Amino acid sequence: MMKKLRSRQFCEGGQTLAEFGMILPILLVVIFGLVDMSRAMQSYVTIQEAARDGARYAVTGRIDCTGAAIQNRDNCIKAAVANRVASLNNAASVSSSFKSWAYPSYTTVTPNNAGNQCDAVEVAVSYSYQPMTPVFNFFVGTVPMKARERMVNEPFGTCS
Repeated sequence: MMKKLRSRQFCEGGQTLAEFGMILPILLVVIFGLVDMSRAMQSYVTIQEAARDGARYAVTGRIDCTGAAIQNRDNCIKAAVANRVASLNNAASVSSSFKSWAYPSYTTVTPNNAGNQCDAVEVAVSYSYQPMTPVFNFFVGTVPMKARERMVNEPFGTCS
């Protein structure tokens, strides 16, 4: 009777290994899925911060910045966005744009213009997130992300 019990214990060791082998791919997909979702959320938060930084720079009316070849307001806004998104894996796929609405009615939209004092300005940042896990990259591909921030320009002059 004792001999029968021992042989049964040895057989169960192989069963445990087989069950682990069946569960391991599912477990790895879940773990890497969580990692990819975390990276996607970090990328989205980064482009939100980039849009906020660009808008905050735009509302000051300043034209001095680091990172812009030509020192003007438009290039400085784009440089503020580029500085914030430099940590992203595919930072080259980031694009930014801005537009303004004229004070006091805010009905006239002017693209590619940060506006004058008291005008509303909006900075938009677009990014294509690419998952690092080949399985998700195959099924999902790149995920387009977009963030916007709208603020009112400081009255660095008389509002008119």
